Amino acid sequence: MTAVVRRACASTTEADRLRAAVTADNPAFVRVEVEGTTLVVRVTAQSATSARATLEDLLACLSAAERAGAAGG
Repeated sequence: MTAVVRRACASTTEADRLRAAVTADNPAFVRVEVEGTTLVVRVTAQSATSARATLEDLLACLSAAERAGAAGG
């Protein structure tokens, strides 16, 4: 199963900063990319439960990065 989450950003710089903030901790089955001003997260997992758990962790990391100022600029 593959789940895709898109997050609109104010600029490509913001999207790049958020991508950089979460990329280091991602396992091989998680891809975080920037498409224009959109951050795109793709999770490929064996089950919906596994995909959900991974996305919850990743979204928490993105939220922390936003609060820490990674999205600012």
